[in-house]
Amino acid sequence: MRNHIISSIYNRMLDDPDIFFLNADMGINLVEKFEVAYPDRYTNVGIAEQNLISISAGLANLGFRPFAYTISNFLIHRCLEQIRNDICLHNYPVTLIGTSTGFDNAPLGPTHHILDEWGILKSIPGIDIFCPSSITYAKALVERILSVNRPAYIRIPKGEHLEPESIDDLVKLHGNEHKFLIVSYGNPVQVCLEAYREDPSLSLLIVNKLHPIDDEALLPLIEGYSRIVVVEDHFSTNGLYSTICEFAVRHNLGVRIDSVAPKSYSFEVGTSPDYFMKKNGIDPTILLKLIHN
Repeated sequence: MRNHIISSIYNRMLDDPDIFFLNADMGINLVEKFEVAYPDRYTNVGIAEQNLISISAGLANLGFRPFAYTISNFLIHRCLEQIRNDICLHNYPVTLIGTSTGFDNAPLGPTHHILDEWGILKSIPGIDIFCPSSITYAKALVERILSVNRPAYIRIPKGEHLEPESIDDLVKLHGNEHKFLIVSYGNPVQVCLEAYREDPSLSLLIVNKLHPIDDEALLPLIEGYSRIVVVEDHFSTNGLYSTICEFAVRHNLGVRIDSVAPKSYSFEVGTSPDYFMKKNGIDPTILLKLIHN
């Protein structure tokens, strides 16, 4: 999905002279084309992520639409003060592009497991947060972001997921009963799709825009269920689970809401994303057992 988003930016630069692309020593064999085609609207700041953010803010102040790209944990954790002070306080239309989510970088250990970044970011007012669950949504995202004039963060999972084929922020797959609803985003959606196919009683709601949630659009999609299970590769305390719980309180929904998500950092290394996902219950068999207990 990363390649589709980066290509969308590159192609759009031909017609939009205001777009500026920056990276922080990431994207070998991907970003070189920017330097060749648009040398005046591309820069690699090196291993200096805080500069990446502040330079992007300066460019936005000059009228550019900057896209700042690097690995998600370095982009958000290391630069939170710059994101808050330099971008969000001024409402600059800078788009942060973070690759890897959850356990995508499994062998690199907890410093590179990205389990808490967007939940930290959503506490800052005025920023849109997206996590595409399919290629279809990813391909349409750049045009969507350029159509508004505000900060944004794109959390890009690794993978070339074809389903769901939708450009909608909220995608609902209906089961044959109105009882159990799974809510998910990003890479865990593929696990949830397996569970959905195995059990026709389940409904599945895929959330491509994580923050802010559109209350009016969300309410008819989740009301009436007796149980909701939120599945995510992010801590539940400030992830989508907390968002859905707050939403349920605001709208007086009498529903049981459970979380399937990592609960702590893991110091295990040398294993695959699937290993960590299953260890944290993000597995179709484990998920179905939980739902029907």
